[in-house]
Amino acid sequence: MDFRIAATAMAITLGACASTPPNSADPGSIADPYEGFNRQMFAFNNGVDKYAIAPAATVYKTVTPEFARDRVGDFLRNLRSPVIFVNDVLQAEPSRAADTFVRFTINTTVGLAGLWDAADHFGVERHSEDFGQTLAVWGVDSGPYLVMPIMGPTTPRDLFGAGVDRVFDPLTWTEFDGDPDLDDKIAMGRGILTGLNTRVVLDDQIQQLNAQPEPYVALRRIYSSQRQAEIRNGRPEDESELYEDLPDFDEFEE
Repeated sequence: MDFRIAATAMAITLGACASTPPNSADPGSIADPYEGFNRQMFAFNNGVDKYAIAPAATVYKTVTPEFARDRVGDFLRNLRSPVIFVNDVLQAEPSRAADTFVRFTINTTVGLAGLWDAADHFGVERHSEDFGQTLAVWGVDSGPYLVMPIMGPTTPRDLFGAGVDRVFDPLTWTEFDGDPDLDDKIAMGRGILTGLNTRVVLDDQIQQLNAQPEPYVALRRIYSSQRQAEIRNGRPEDESELYEDLPDFDEFEE
């Protein structure tokens, strides 16, 4: 948690100092005045993935059947429902808020605490919202592109939004009698499972990204395009086909 607070503070400082505008000729571009720093963080993250995360994900995939990984994924997505619901409300999206509430209710009950996405079988489609998107809907500028250690691509707006989402998450405030550290252990376990499960799912796409002539530039464009699409609650028409087969890095938000 201390790291997130420090990172958020640094991001806000960087955003306040940034003055380089995005390339107006490219509507999908994003200002990158700290490219030198970002490239170093990109290389660092690639090294961590190569020597730590990817091997751990391989072991996880080997010892965990696909059926179990799917249950883990459904369970973790269901845990995010309260955060998504709050952001739906803050964005004045009553229909999407109702869908989130219904999905959470169905999956928590019929879906056995979210282990199965039962709501999907009832035709209630899932979506994701976060406070970074909410700030964008409110008209807050994203600020410059940033690559943070472990967290990966973000902006000051999205980094701050991630911190606020943790405040919205009921599990952040959950206390357990007899073991005051249990909430921290649960949060750590949740983060590790999210990372491993998502890394397994996105293995092919990440390899595809790393095979690009300039992976750093490709990731920057994917992130910018994807975030704009998410803010609009649907992919923008002009670049949707270019990136539809590339990884959904929003899965790493936990």
